[in-house]
Amino acid sequence: MKQNHKTFLTRKRWIGLIVLILATIFTAIYACKTNIDPAPATIAGSFGSIAALLLISYILKVRDDLFFCGLLFVYFASPVGSVLNLYRSVDLYDKVVHFFSGLLLASLGAMIMSVLLKHAVQTIKKTKVYLFAEATFAFFFSSAFAGIWEIFEFTADRLAGGDMQRGMVDTVTDIIAGNLGALTYFLIFTVLILAGKARIDDKLLN
Repeated sequence: MKQNHKTFLTRKRWIGLIVLILATIFTAIYACKTNIDPAPATIAGSFGSIAALLLISYILKVRDDLFFCGLLFVYFASPVGSVLNLYRSVDLYDKVVHFFSGLLLASLGAMIMSVLLKHAVQTIKKTKVYLFAEATFAFFFSSAFAGIWEIFEFTADRLAGGDMQRGMVDTVTDIIAGNLGALTYFLIFTVLILAGKARIDDKLLN
């Protein structure tokens, strides 16, 4: 699907975006009226996450399915995880979020690989070689971001005096969870390739 300034935010995407913004507002209000009492920077970060999602989605021209998965992920990762403090109050919530971030980033990585290979080796565009290259890039793209995110948390903690990282064990297990998500995507993609059911999304190549 070819997107531009006029068609990026379709009616469906506007509805999804508005629902996310309203859900974030109500979540912040609820948190402020209870004993959770999140820091203003945490609430602002939730809206910053929405803005970042929009920017990335626009630049990379993501598909609708990935866009809406991104909306869901942002809500559960930031407003629910940080504003409602479920990262600390619910065991393994942090790991579940990191696992699904691995899946989403792997999907994004596969899409980027398709675009990067648009003009490369057209004769093998629809062969297993191309698809395996896409699957491998997807894994390492997601794996790299799992580490980059921990660097971001470390930097934010040092500059803003936060407490996003809770020690070495938390950091390493977060990275492991993200990599497990990436590996899950890679294995599913590989099975589809071997079964002959994987295909190139030609819409990304136009």
